[in-house]
Amino acid sequence: MDPDAPIHLPPALAQDTGADLLSTYWPAAIGLCVAIGGVALAVRAARRRGSRPRRRRVLAASGWSAATAVVLVGSLALGVNTWVGYFPSGSTLSRWVGDKIGSPQPDSGASGGRVTSDTHGHAFRTALPSTAEQVPPTSGWVYLPPDYDEPGRTTRYPVVYALHGSPGSAADWFTGGRIDSVMDALIDAGALPPTIVVSPDLNAGSDHGEDEPLDRPGGPQVETFVTTDVVSWADTHLRTLTDPTHRIIAGMSSGGLGALLYGLHDPEEFGGIVSIMPYEHPYTVSIRDDPDALRRNSPLSVIAARSAATDQTVFLGQGDGEPTTEATQIRDSLRAQGQTTTLRVLPGLGHTWTAARTIMPYGLVWTAEHLGWTPSGSGS
Repeated sequence: MDPDAPIHLPPALAQDTGADLLSTYWPAAIGLCVAIGGVALAVRAARRRGSRPRRRRVLAASGWSAATAVVLVGSLALGVNTWVGYFPSGSTLSRWVGDKIGSPQPDSGASGGRVTSDTHGHAFRTALPSTAEQVPPTSGWVYLPPDYDEPGRTTRYPVVYALHGSPGSAADWFTGGRIDSVMDALIDAGALPPTIVVSPDLNAGSDHGEDEPLDRPGGPQVETFVTTDVVSWADTHLRTLTDPTHRIIAGMSSGGLGALLYGLHDPEEFGGIVSIMPYEHPYTVSIRDDPDALRRNSPLSVIAARSAATDQTVFLGQGDGEPTTEATQIRDSLRAQGQTTTLRVLPGLGHTWTAARTIMPYGLVWTAEHLGWTPSGSGS
């Protein structure tokens, strides 16, 4: 099987899945027009002559100016969001707010009754335990595939563990990544078997949100948390297939580095890797300053120390708006060891969530195909 053969996605993913007007520049453009109108009204109010005292004219102009400033800032924020792609729709914004103020749901994601249908899965936030050093118990988001909770169903499913970037949160793949809509589309088209997605929070508390999700010398052991606690939780609370062939570790940006390293470190746990926007050199200070930690968390060093007999499937993906040198080096090093690896560079994409949710389905379809997943949902 040619690792660089074209990857075919269903037509439903030809456009930005799960997006609405919020993902376009129209709201920002309309807001900008309103702001320009507000400036004109403020100037008119300030210059207006007549029976109104000067003080009242100044107050009126100030009111228009303040309102205009609010609209202008909002328009700029909408424009930035369109470029970054974090909130592709109003529903993702609502989900993000719910993640910040809501409480985790039960493991099933339901308080009673079915939550999936024959065409749509279900996404929910849940609590995750931790035994890892300096990583407190936290939360995560879970996607259950269509018909997961059909009465009498006992099917076990492959799992994708999706890692967010830094800064970020567990909700990111379900807001900016819109992964539940992506999974529904892939499963409905038969491009992917019914699959569970688990996305844990990797921040290890509020003081570490800018750091990469790695095991840090003298600090939080985030990789250990994911590979031990999160995987164990999923296998205990969800109907998962527990062999490495049916586990994919995926992520974007620093989560892409994490996915690559977790997989390289534990091929007996993760048979497939989807690393979006991968890179070679960690930026976390405690890792950079420790030679042993730096070697353990630099992909090329890890690959060089691995056994060539390791059997693993690795997808690397990024947009052409970023340099491809490091990703190319990683691909070539893996191929030199005989690993099934591909690097896909998609046009018109940068270091954004638009890129992440565009590239992810390519990575999942390619990796599932090379791992031998079938549309049965049982992997057989």
